[in-house]
Parts: sequence; C-alpha cells; structure tokens
Amino acid sequence: MIVDTKNEIGQRRLEHAVAGLGIIETGLPNGSRISKRTGITSGRSCRSIDSKSLGTDGTRKVGRVTLKKCEAKEFRLANRIKQISNCPSNVAATSGSESTSKRTLLHPMKVDIPAGSITAIVGTSESGKSTLLKFMAGCADDNLDCDGFVNLPGTRSYLPHDTNLHRFYNPRTYIKHYDRLLSSSFSGKTVSSSHPALMSDEDIESLLDSLRISHDRRDTLVGDAFRRGLTLGEKRRLELGLMVLSAPDTLFCENPVQGLDSETSLHIMEFLKGYSSKSSRRVIVTLNRPSNFIWNLIDNVILLSRGRVVFEGARFDMEGFFAHHGMPTPKRFSPIEHYLAVVNNFRRPTIAVNWEADFKKWQEDFNEDDGDDLGIDLETCFPSSIPHVNIPLRLVQDAFGGETSACSKISCCLRIQQFCELARRYLLQMLLNPGILQIRLGMYTFLSLFLGALFFNLQKDFEDIQSVNSHAALLFYSSSFYIFMVCSTIPFIAIDLQIRNKEVLNGFYHPCIHHLAVALSTIPSCLILSLVISVIQVNMVGLQNGLQFFVILTLALWCADALAILVSLCAPHFVIGIVVYAGICGLFMALEGFMLVPSKFPVWLRWTYPAPFHTYVFRSLMFNEFSGDTSGSEVLQLYEIEDTAVSHDMVVLLCYSLSIHLLCVLKIGFGRTRRITKRMTSS
Repeated sequence: MIVDTKNEIGQRRLEHAVAGLGIIETGLPNGSRISKRTGITSGRSCRSIDSKSLGTDGTRKVGRVTLKKCEAKEFRLANRIKQISNCPSNVAATSGSESTSKRTLLHPMKVDIPAGSITAIVGTSESGKSTLLKFMAGCADDNLDCDGFVNLPGTRSYLPHDTNLHRFYNPRTYIKHYDRLLSSSFSGKTVSSSHPALMSDEDIESLLDSLRISHDRRDTLVGDAFRRGLTLGEKRRLELGLMVLSAPDTLFCENPVQGLDSETSLHIMEFLKGYSSKSSRRVIVTLNRPSNFIWNLIDNVILLSRGRVVFEGARFDMEGFFAHHGMPTPKRFSPIEHYLAVVNNFRRPTIAVNWEADFKKWQEDFNEDDGDDLGIDLETCFPSSIPHVNIPLRLVQDAFGGETSACSKISCCLRIQQFCELARRYLLQMLLNPGILQIRLGMYTFLSLFLGALFFNLQKDFEDIQSVNSHAALLFYSSSFYIFMVCSTIPFIAIDLQIRNKEVLNGFYHPCIHHLAVALSTIPSCLILSLVISVIQVNMVGLQNGLQFFVILTLALWCADALAILVSLCAPHFVIGIVVYAGICGLFMALEGFMLVPSKFPVWLRWTYPAPFHTYVFRSLMFNEFSGDTSGSEVLQLYEIEDTAVSHDMVVLLCYSLSIHLLCVLKIGFGRTRRITKRMTSS
C-alpha cells in the first residue's frame, strides 16, 4: 500500500512537470482527452486556440497523398548470366529488361496530411520512411518506379538529412546571405515592388531567438576541419532556419533529430511546431524513435511496417486503435516504442499485412468523420515553450520561370542579382576556406621556390643537351604538376555541389546561374596562383618572356579548374572524383609530346596528340622559351613544335575551358538534381 502511494505521488509529480512544459501524455484515459466533436477537455484546462493557428480561413485544410506503387529497379547481373548460360542454342536469350528485377518498397496507400500540423512518418529501418517522404516531396531516386498523386497545395521545401553548410559564415551573416539570395527569387511583398525588402536586424534576431541559438554564438563561424565552430545541433538548427526563410507551405525534413541529444532534438521539434502552427503550413518529418517529449509535439502520424501503412491519422487515436486490438500501451511505457514493437515482430513475416488489414477495417468501423477536425482535436495547446516563428511574407516565384503566386517570370535583373550574390559567396569561400586557395598557394609557393633553387640561374646554352633537357623538364613540370595539384580542390567542390543541390532543389536559383558564378569566380584564384609561380620561377630560373609565361599558366589552371568541376559533377563521391581526375591528368601527361614526339606515336594513336589541353600548354611554354635563337629553333624542331603559334594556342586553351564549362552546363541541364527540381515544380 505504501508503494502504491509513492508511485502515485511520483506519477503526479511527473504529470505536473510535463504540464509545465505545456505537453500532455499520450494514451490518456478517454475522460482526459479532447473530444472530436465538442472540442471540450476534461481533466486539464487548455489555452484557447485562435483561428490563426487553424489556418487562414479558420479550418485546417487536408492534403492527400495517393500512392499506387513504388518499386526499386535492380539489375541482377548474376541472374542474367544464368539465363544466358541455361538458354538453348536454338532459342533466343531473354531480353535485357527481364534481368532487371523490381522490389516493392511501398505498397499502395492513401494518407491525409492536415494543414497547420506536424505529420511524423515513423517506423523501423527499411520500413520506407525516407522513400515515402521523398515521394511526397517529388524528389524520389531515379531507380524508383513510383506512380501516384500528391495534393499538397502551395510551395515546398525539402531538408535532407545531411547537414551541408558553408563553413565561413556565422548565423547572422548566413541568414543575411540567404535573405539576399531569396530576395532575388521573389517579387517582394507587393506585386508592384521592384526591389524586394530585406529582413531587418530585428527580424534576424527574432528568428535566431526562435532557433534557440544563444547570443554569444551568433558571431561564431559554422566551422570546418580547419577551425572549430558551431556544434552539430546549432548547425542543424541554423540550416532549418535557412530553409524556412522562403516560408514554404509544406516543409519536408528527413530525420532532423538523428544524432542529436534530447535537449537539442526538443528545440528543433518545438521550432517546427511553432512554424507549422502559423497559418496553414504543413511540416512532414521522418523519425526513428522519438522521445516522449517529442512524441507529444506531433499531431499526425503515419506508421509504416515493411512498406505498408499500419496506421495513419491523429496521434491521439493511436492508443484507441491498438487498445481495440488488444495491444494497449503498458503503464509507464513509451507509447511509440510499444507501437513499433507491436507492428514489427520479425518472427512473424506477415505481421505488417495483418495490421494493415486491421487498420482498414478499424477505419471503416470507427472513423465516422469524413473530414479532418485536427484543428479542434489537439492535445498540444501551443504553450509558451513553443517559439513564435515569424517569417517575412514574400510572394514566391519559382526560380525556373514558373508561376507560383502573382508573379510571372523572373526578370533578367533578378537573375543578375542571383549571379552577383553567388559570385560574392564563392569569392568569400576562396578567401576564407583554406582548402580552396590558401593551401594551394602555400604548396605552389613552396614548389616554385624549390624549383627556383634547384634550377637557379639555369644556363641558356641550347647547344648543350643537358641544358636543353633541364629547360624542357622544368617546363613539362610546370605544364603538368601544377595542373595535377588542382585535384586538391575536388573535396571542397563536392561540398559546394551538395549545398547547391539542396538550394536548387528548393527553387532558390537556377543551377546554371550557380555554375556561371563559380566558373567566373575561379579566375581570380588562377591569376593569383599563376602570378606567384611566374614571379618566382621567371626571376630565379631566368625564363624568357615572363608575361607570356603568366598568361599561358593562367589559362592552363582555368582549364584544370573546369575539368575538376566537370569530374565532380559526374563522380558520385569526391574520392572517386580525385582518382578519375588523377587518371585523366596522367593520360594527358603522356600525350602532350614530352615523353614521345607526335611522329613516334603509333599510327592509330596520333589523333590523340591534340586532344589534351596539356599539349597546348607545353608547346606554348617551350616555344616561349626556345624561340628567337638558332639553337633554340633546332630544339623546337626536335620536339616537332617549330610551327607553334602561341596566340593561337592561347585561344585554343580559352575555348577548351569554355567547352568544358559547356559540358558542365549540359550535365547540369540533364542531371538528376535538375530532373528532380522539374518534378517538384510540376507537382
């Protein structure tokens, strides 16, 4: 008896503490929940809910997602070989399409997404949470064959699981940068406004307050491998705040609290709660195993098991559903842990099918309302712990020229503003990110000084074979290794491309504008590096015509930067990109005419001599050094480059760079991010 009294006292203390946070336990008795029809609570007083929290018209609009099929295409090479080996000689082999099997990831389903609420897609690993979220957002993977319909009115934003931020901004400057970038994609607060209004300092501070980023951390850089900055939780909250600057009507978040502590996770979910309660916005998240505090902030739930919907609807209805089937939540047990354990018994392979059938029957028998009254039926009453998220309202215009509000097409002026802002960002990255310029500058300076000391005052007796070989080797090194060193930028290019994909996916700008800004912003770094190399080597070694040496090397480095960007666009991972770039450079080095003169190439390989841009760099540097002297002309004849026109080769190098950038634009135009963005825009 004494034990029971202590337990009751402890239970009341826990309920009092939870009530102080403004949340209510899941699985309360029927007498303590809010009635669907009357909206009256018993056992607890709730703060009144105004019409603004329910939507612009006082009701919560319901979005509907209908999925007919979702299958993953898998090419099974072993099955194809087996089919061919077992095929009789007089019978034709099966078509290649039969060797491509399909695995069902999600079964047919129909779910409702209420406005003004947080909808959580929960389930165990490989239950289909991320696949369903991406299907709703319109950014499903290319290997998926999906068929269905998504009716979620308004604009959308998708926040991927990985945190991708530029490391050289602090929270205040990052929000200002995104605000300027978004102002170039929106027409402003009124249709007649020609210059969109930017966020004030008070708006920025208010947003940072709602993100729970403390004042002493607002001037701290995001940080990277070279410098310590914000914590992972602060980065995640900052990235979330950047995504809501465009005030999307539907915000998709892929597991926003994974890997974070309970306090930070609660802050993120409270921010999302405050954002969704404003007007008729929807927040759709995927969660693995949320804590009880987070669970009580969720309004709507889609519970998946092995690709099947075993429950979808209001969170407070889950307990009634499982209790009806003899599986109520045990006392002092986490509700979500209980629900996941019940519907995912690995010893019963058909348990998901059984629960799916039970849920459909339960809907027919007990779900009397065709509409959704979630705006009235709330257990979370928006307490003071939920931040007020105030985003300046903009008239949204799609960055690809589509109309999403009262706007038509983005003017040329706005595209120029986008380009200038992106170019400004990349220039800052070049100056503040050590991996882009500073490390390369230090390495190039060291190598140039070392070569200058090694070949100091190299004699210009071109009748001496040793002197000729030394000059040719130095110029070959300059035309090859400095270009090869550009591979050190590929990891940072890959990070920038991930950020670009996220921003393009959310319609911030056209990807070609980003590429143009990056392509032109790499020119200053090429000029700086070429100037350092030229000043050191020309003066210490005594090379001819230093200005022409500088121009040739600048064009060579710009070609190398363009090639590194193209490889990064094509490679699935930066490590593969480095290997591919190194292989291309190794191939080009062998074909540029230093190791073997063109006439000694095999007949079937002679067409490869003019293919590498290294060829034009090497022979231009050689002609610049050996021309104007009788013995030097003999050296040029020996390398079969006596007819070289340096100005012509410079133009070729310039056109070579432009051609690589054109290939990048084509890759972007037909790439996965562009296709996904079109699907999101059209849906």
